[in-house]
Amino acid sequence: MLKNNRKYLVIVVTLFVALIAIHHYAPKPIDWNTTYNNKGKTPYSCYILNDMLGSLFPGQAIENSYDGFYVALDSTNAEKKKLVVLTIQPDTNKIIIPDSEKMNIIVITDDFEPDKYDFDALLKFVGKGNDVFISSSGFDKLFLDSLKIKLKSSVIDTSVYSKGKEVLYLLNTELRNDSGYHYDKKMPLVSISSFDTLNTTQLGTNRDGKLNYICTKFGLGKIYIHTQPLVFTNYHLMHGNIEYASKVLSYLPIRKTVLDNYYKPDRLVNTSPVRYILSQPPLQSAYYLLLLTLLLYLLVESKRRQRVIPVMKPPENKSLQFVKTIGSLYFKQRNNADLAHKKTIFFKEYLREHYFLTKITATGECVAIVSLKSGVSIDLVKELLDSINFYETEQKVSDVSLIGFNRNIELFYKQCL
Repeated sequence: MLKNNRKYLVIVVTLFVALIAIHHYAPKPIDWNTTYNNKGKTPYSCYILNDMLGSLFPGQAIENSYDGFYVALDSTNAEKKKLVVLTIQPDTNKIIIPDSEKMNIIVITDDFEPDKYDFDALLKFVGKGNDVFISSSGFDKLFLDSLKIKLKSSVIDTSVYSKGKEVLYLLNTELRNDSGYHYDKKMPLVSISSFDTLNTTQLGTNRDGKLNYICTKFGLGKIYIHTQPLVFTNYHLMHGNIEYASKVLSYLPIRKTVLDNYYKPDRLVNTSPVRYILSQPPLQSAYYLLLLTLLLYLLVESKRRQRVIPVMKPPENKSLQFVKTIGSLYFKQRNNADLAHKKTIFFKEYLREHYFLTKITATGECVAIVSLKSGVSIDLVKELLDSINFYETEQKVSDVSLIGFNRNIELFYKQCL
């Protein structure tokens, strides 16, 4: 049984390893999910954008941020206050950061929804003279209300599923292209329907002529709002129009720039103790193989095994011991009459079973019949039947008489047919 189980286990493990090998070396399907991940190389990630920022902001530091604004901005600024000399604007009493310490932040995502603490940190950051560029098809209501901006979009936008090309426009005469910037796939229609006209500049429109790109002043800094983030993904930068993305970002001053990698749709907080193992494909395969092996072991070993069959010794023949015990009992009791009486009973029963005699007496006729059927001499048969007749009623029997009676019975057994 164990050999058969081992054979099946080897077959299953072999098939599983073959399946893993096929899965590993088979062409992987293209992932069309919109992740906007700075390190991702899927069509809708931002690996190319992350790589091209160095040429858009030459000679400036380019960093990636993996924390929310509250952590990335407030704590950093708190440390810098010890080292940087700050000035205060006389008319507004606002803190002014030196130009060398100002920086840009770029956020590319599909739904920008910072929490209250991140939102407050962002406004403080912009108010001190920094610039933030946010390209997203969705924004937090508190964020829009604070900037007096309203968006308009279809509840169900079916344009992205229809065939056709996308055209986007820039309004700046030095950057605009009269024919527009063309893309081979349509994008969601999200437009800016209203804004603060005193502090906002219109920068671009979509295919319907509606605003999709504006710049609004906040404090000493600026916030750039763009509603079609797909233009910054790998697919559209490679197969679309890289010129449009470059010109959109050209509004940001050339200085240190931080590309956000926190406000992403694929951001998950993984607290699993095996998260590193699962993040590495070779370790992940080995981990799953280990789990499968343990499962197969449990399935095989959980079957009820047959218990060990004990060695059964053959029954010991104790007849001789029994005879000796009974003999010792009678010998101690010295009841020869009872012993002789029992022997007569056993002998008469023997004659009935073997020679079919019903009435056994010491008469001449019975002696002749027993002698004829058994083949034993008449003298021995007569002596035995006379002894039986005598011992059936006798109350005292000597040792010599009992021995002689037993000797004659044994002699009869030896000679009878």
